[in-house]
Amino acid sequence: EALTSQKQFIGNIAHELRTPLSTIKMNTEVTLLDDHLEKRLRDTLLSNIEELDRVSDIINNLLTVNALVRPEHIEFKNVDLGPIADPVLRKLQPLIERKHITTKEQRADYRIVWGNPSALEQILTNILKNAILYTPDDGRVSLTIEPDFQGNIVVTVQDSGIGIAQKDLFRIFEPFYRGDTSRTRRQGGSGLGLTIVSELVHLHNGKITIQSAIKRGTTVTVLLPTGKNENALDPDLKKSDVGEIAVDFSSRT
Repeated sequence: EALTSQKQFIGNIAHELRTPLSTIKMNTEVTLLDDHLEKRLRDTLLSNIEELDRVSDIINNLLTVNALVRPEHIEFKNVDLGPIADPVLRKLQPLIERKHITTKEQRADYRIVWGNPSALEQILTNILKNAILYTPDDGRVSLTIEPDFQGNIVVTVQDSGIGIAQKDLFRIFEPFYRGDTSRTRRQGGSGLGLTIVSELVHLHNGKITIQSAIKRGTTVTVLLPTGKNENALDPDLKKSDVGEIAVDFSSRT
């Protein structure tokens, strides 16, 4: 009960912070419209906007944590992950273009899961954004969505990024945890993204696993139960191989 009250308090504070932060960002952006600003001042204001965006991400994640306190209020239904992924990729496109990241998508015809559309969108957003943030310029990020023919839809995000040290892998889902290499402020992460993903996957009775090594990239695999009352999968579809998994965080007691 104490933890629930604490999360609700954090959520209330996060709501109160959104309005002043939005006002500060808007005023800063209006100031940047002046073509006569000195370069040093313009660079400072642009840096401020980046920090405001980072704080906004933290607030949004805190509000998600607050919502998870009351999972009974979250509606579940059959959801096609294809239309969920499209707006996520569009939203991340400016970041992809800025870093010159090469993206690859592979989607099977059957992608129906039993879940909440907003929660599923946040799962994909957080995983893909992490992959892009921690992949150097001109790197690669791939997204695969396919059934495993064992009652799950498998979502795999693979990157050619900086990787995660083994000592950090076992703590990667802890709130605000940052490893020496992979979780630095310089990349702009909030330290809550994977925590949110882990909780949302658990809420969907799914499984999340991570395979990673320093300078060899990271692969995040999420298994989500298929939709209810759906027809059997097309027997002509070929089963796809799922790669070896180094760390499995899905076990809960």
